[in-house]
Amino acid sequence: MKAVLRLNLVVAFVFLLVLCLTLYDMFQQATKDITREVTAGISFTHQLLSAAASDEALLQNLLDGDTRHVRLSIEDTTELPSDDDVIVHASDEVPEWFFRMIPGLDHLEDKQYFRYLSDGRTLRLQADTSDEVEEVWESVQNVLFLFVLSAIMSNLAIYFGVRKGIKPVSDFLFALKNIEKGHFGARLNKYSIKEINELSEHFNAMAYALEQSENENQKLTHELMRLQEKERAHLARELHDDLGQYLTGIRAQAYLIKEAATNPNLVATVGEQITINCDAMHVSFRQLIRELHPVILEQLGLLEAMRSLIDGWSLSHDINVDTKLPADVPQLSDETNTHIYRILQEALHNVAQHAEASDVVIQLTSDDEKLQLAIQDNGIGIKPEGSLGLGLRSMQERARCMHGELSLKKLTDGGSEILMIIPITEAEVLV
Repeated sequence: MKAVLRLNLVVAFVFLLVLCLTLYDMFQQATKDITREVTAGISFTHQLLSAAASDEALLQNLLDGDTRHVRLSIEDTTELPSDDDVIVHASDEVPEWFFRMIPGLDHLEDKQYFRYLSDGRTLRLQADTSDEVEEVWESVQNVLFLFVLSAIMSNLAIYFGVRKGIKPVSDFLFALKNIEKGHFGARLNKYSIKEINELSEHFNAMAYALEQSENENQKLTHELMRLQEKERAHLARELHDDLGQYLTGIRAQAYLIKEAATNPNLVATVGEQITINCDAMHVSFRQLIRELHPVILEQLGLLEAMRSLIDGWSLSHDINVDTKLPADVPQLSDETNTHIYRILQEALHNVAQHAEASDVVIQLTSDDEKLQLAIQDNGIGIKPEGSLGLGLRSMQERARCMHGELSLKKLTDGGSEILMIIPITEAEVLV
């Protein structure tokens, strides 16, 4: 059941309860008023009859006239009056059931008074409540009309008012369902209520952020798939063009040794060539292994692996590097060490490819709460954030995997800085 219908039912029930209490109070008050009016009418009629008992003309006028609250009649002396006579009300406007709803009315109408005239006739006086009941009936009708009209108007006002009031809630629910289904393009309109409009703006900002994040994730996924295929192709070329050639040469040289077993000089020469090819294969294998996984981390640790990476990169690219590494850092998990190493590796790769720098400063600091890595260069600066490449986004994702942050900014005196800050928790530190 909808909230509007429930509220309408509650309001209707309250109106009905108040109406019943009002009618009950009206009927109780009607009994008092009718009793008071009818008693006064009977008393006044008694006084008139005392004067009309000796005046036939006055008596006839009373009998023929409209005596309010009293019914007068001449009873035949041959028929004794009975208290069990059925009371028939003379009102055509009030239904009979309404008379029976007024408490104490039957007891009041049952009372009969008799006066015996000098000519032997009997004058019967009986309370007549029809006039008073008609007034109560009209009042009840007016009250019922007002209550029904008020209930209808209130429920209509509540229906349209609440529907307008809960429309933002319905819009929110609809938009949230779309978000839940993955439709991050859902947006809310502006509303006249300030607080709801602010909430709508925050929701739209959240939906926009989710949409951007979803688009970035899709783009990152596509680029990672492209990069994966690129790396596979590179690995296949390395194996085919480099290692495959060495293996083909070794196989041919082994065949020569077999065929020239009686020529010691040729065997020695070919054996030396096989040794050279094996060394070259070993170097190629080590290079592939370093590209696939930094084994040096497991062998030397994070600091020595970083120094080795920096020294090799500086030498191969002829770029001066000012390295500021501490004497010791907390012993982090292998996964965290790998993330830090890859971030440094990618940062140096970006400097070599895009920065056009001649000097780089690398500083690593740590305390009991966080570890901070800063990489500064004096190159041409960074591109706008919206054009970040896969490498920088992968660095940010690695920082998030360590519950940290990675920021990229342009320095005022030229160049750029990559700053990574990660927290150090007890769960990450190896004891």
